[in-house]
Amino acid sequence: MLKVIILSRVNDTPYWEEQFNNAQAGPVDITIREDIPGGQNFDLFIIDFSGTQASAFSVAPKDILSSLSPQLEGKNFIIVTDKKDADLAIEAIRIGAIGFLVKPFKDNELRPVITKLQNSTRQQQGLAIQKKQCKIITLLSYKGGTGVSTTAVNLAYAISTFEKKTLIIDAAGFSNHATVLLNVIPKCTIADVCKQDKDLDEAYLENAVRPVNPYLNIIGGLVRTEDINSLSITGLNTMLRIAKEHYDYIIVDTSTHLLDEITMFFIQQANDLLLLTTFDLLAVKDNRFYIQTLKEIGINPDKIKPIINRQDWFVGSLEPELIQKQINHPIYHALPNDWELCVEASNYGRPILEFSPDSQLAISYKILAAKVTDLEMPQQTEEEAAAEAHKQTKGEKKRGILNWF
Repeated sequence: MLKVIILSRVNDTPYWEEQFNNAQAGPVDITIREDIPGGQNFDLFIIDFSGTQASAFSVAPKDILSSLSPQLEGKNFIIVTDKKDADLAIEAIRIGAIGFLVKPFKDNELRPVITKLQNSTRQQQGLAIQKKQCKIITLLSYKGGTGVSTTAVNLAYAISTFEKKTLIIDAAGFSNHATVLLNVIPKCTIADVCKQDKDLDEAYLENAVRPVNPYLNIIGGLVRTEDINSLSITGLNTMLRIAKEHYDYIIVDTSTHLLDEITMFFIQQANDLLLLTTFDLLAVKDNRFYIQTLKEIGINPDKIKPIINRQDWFVGSLEPELIQKQINHPIYHALPNDWELCVEASNYGRPILEFSPDSQLAISYKILAAKVTDLEMPQQTEEEAAAEAHKQTKGEKKRGILNWF
């Protein structure tokens, strides 16, 4: 849909809707304003000096246009007037207008401007796709207690060590486990983001995230029961669209059990679905049903990537090969069991890779991050290893999480 802002003191939306319809511009979202909004993306600006407002200006239209030029830099805009004004036309060309129309104009006069704009938009979209290929990774499980939130946090942290911009979205109901596991207080929740509706823009989202490290940010989950009414697919879709332009990877922590509307949205948007299971027979049974359901509702089976968590949780009871046979789907990765390490790290609100970087579990998270990103594992420098060893020796640990409960 073509998003158009018309700078005018007269609300003549029906007139402009007719003009765009005659020019065969396709679906158009028209907004009439008296100023240029900041931080929002629009395809076309129309500065309309025609009509009664022209005589109301205390300065010449050419001077008004000159004063607007800094705000119009880099934007597609056209100038419209109802009087032939050579000075205004010259100024419009000077500051980069893509069109100059004098009312009443014919359909074929607006059409070349629309064609030029559509071609420019397609080129920009092509360049954007080449420049940024954001990958959305949704973590899920039918059964609770399989480590979805823990894996989401540690995977996101591991990816950030590759110096890739990563965003965690906590969409797991009211638990906010992701923020607790990282010991950060979220600035905004997904409900706050959705409340912005059409006003959601890059500037808001940039200020809504809480930094965890230079490459990792987070948006918190719901905190109040009434927040559930603020969630909307439109808002979530806008959030993802903007986020994909600024992040390399988006990690989504979802609720377990039913396929609610929000979880289903993040499943459909995902490039990869990491499904967590354990050796618990109930988890195996439930996730077998979950995988089959996802396939039946049309999810690409190649996206579904089961992960065995706590591999030796029940030693000798089940083997990974048997789990793979039971769920009827290839196992993507297995995380070793280190229950005590997970508990201790979570009590301090620190990711495994920071708390115990040389542990088998930390290395396994690095391997998983390398798999989903198709990147080589980053090597820890001698200086970093020495600093980490010194911290372990001195017993320096980040303060506990209970201070903000």
